Amino acid sequence: MKTSALAACLAFLALPATAQDRDSGDYREGYRRGYDDGFASGYRKGLAESSRPASPAAAPAPPRPTGPITVSTAYYGTSSKSCDATRWLARRVNGRRTASVQVNNEMCGDPARGDRKELEVTFICGSIAKTASAYEHRTLYLDCTN
Repeated sequence: MKTSALAACLAFLALPATAQDRDSGDYREGYRRGYDDGFASGYRKGLAESSRPASPAAAPAPPRPTGPITVSTAYYGTSSKSCDATRWLARRVNGRRTASVQVNNEMCGDPARGDRKELEVTFICGSIAKTASAYEHRTLYLDCTN
């Protein structure tokens, strides 16, 4: 009999708070105090972390792009119809630090007549891979200076 009473008591304690319990003033006050205490603790921790001087090992500067443009891939067209414009673009921009190119059908023909086309390029600046894109009749800008 004692084990069944203990089991019933444990089962009762494991039940989630009912709507009536959550509506009680004590429950709401305890919840609010817990929230406020957690918020204040997190706020103090954030202030302490922001006031510490940053160590060079903790936050390395992001690598700056260096080196000339090297085109990896260039595709011109739509999501379903495209052509490879890599060689065409590479001949014009590889080795430069910045470049701008008019996007049009001269790159590799018109892969999707009547549809809005886009040139999507992946290129490398030193050791950093970058992407750029531009729609037909717009200018594509590639930049390895920043």
